[in-house]
Amino acid sequence: MRTTVRTVTGKSLDLINPDPAQICIEDIAHQLAQLNRYNGACPFPYSVGQHSLLVAAILPPRLQLWGLLHDAAEVYLGDLVSPAKRIPALGQVFKPLEHRIQAAICVRFGLDPAQDYAPIKEADDAVMAVEMAHLNGWPDLVAVDRLPRPGHIAIQEMHWRHVEGEFLAKFNALIARKAA
Repeated sequence: MRTTVRTVTGKSLDLINPDPAQICIEDIAHQLAQLNRYNGACPFPYSVGQHSLLVAAILPPRLQLWGLLHDAAEVYLGDLVSPAKRIPALGQVFKPLEHRIQAAICVRFGLDPAQDYAPIKEADDAVMAVEMAHLNGWPDLVAVDRLPRPGHIAIQEMHWRHVEGEFLAKFNALIARKAA
């Protein structure tokens, strides 16, 4: 049984035993820029990459790289909607794979996998609340999912190539700042 996925750059990542050397930012930026949130149930194509840029933007500088890469495992697994992750049989299989791949991403880009994830989750939830209430017109789901009150984050339609470029530029700026 093959447990590897191929990326746009031709790399192969084993989902069971992910090798950090097979992870590259070009794959992450390209594929997240084309992977739609909410299974495409948005008024325009709205990608995980664009979502990640917004999450990074509202975090303090020391956590922005984490925010940018918080959903990077979805490059290899897809964006399984949150309600599906809550189904016990799916969650028991999906979550360990997601954590294993995210740990490999952390190793690859020098992030601490033991980082307190609470501030990143808070930023993720804040952006999700805006997406649900203002982008998708689902304010009722904000309460159901116990998300924070939607803030004033501007979400605009962006072409996937623009998202990919912005993602790479943000990543490069954060890496340069980290190295300084």
